[in-house]
Amino acid sequence: MVVAAMLALVVTSCGSTKSTVKNMPCPECKATAQVFRYLGQHVAAGDRQIQQARSMAAQSAREELATMVSATVQRVIDNYSNEYIQGDDADFKQRIEGLSRTVVKQLLVGTPVTCEQQMAGSKDGTTICYACVELTGQSVLDGIANKINNDEKLRTDFEYEKFKKVFNEEMGKLE
Repeated sequence: MVVAAMLALVVTSCGSTKSTVKNMPCPECKATAQVFRYLGQHVAAGDRQIQQARSMAAQSAREELATMVSATVQRVIDNYSNEYIQGDDADFKQRIEGLSRTVVKQLLVGTPVTCEQQMAGSKDGTTICYACVELTGQSVLDGIANKINNDEKLRTDFEYEKFKKVFNEEMGKLE
């Protein structure tokens, strides 16, 4: 959403689609079927605030990435439970949801910034700082599978290959 809003802003301010591609910060920062990515931004009012704005852009990107990953994992759990779990096993679903939240939080802690750019803001001397962060779908899938395998009760009902199939289907929808 932020990327689309920034694209609209650049198109409006530049008036040309050709210059939009050239001026778009971190154009490679888009989710794929293998990688979750998010571009955060923050405005610095002056040169002294640029470092803080860079940090805030990265933090914003991590928060939005967490939301994106969590929503995707929730859809996977819902679809997996509906398709492969016999009856209404609410305990199974709740336990997987809890483990998944833990995995996502742990994975996002050290998420590196893969692209960082700055662009001049308006004529009042502001600078817009951008930061892209990413997390592979495989690392999320592996983290969830490892947590489930360490839980004796979940391990008996969990079918990794079926979960992986549902997960990969949801990842394919990110493109």
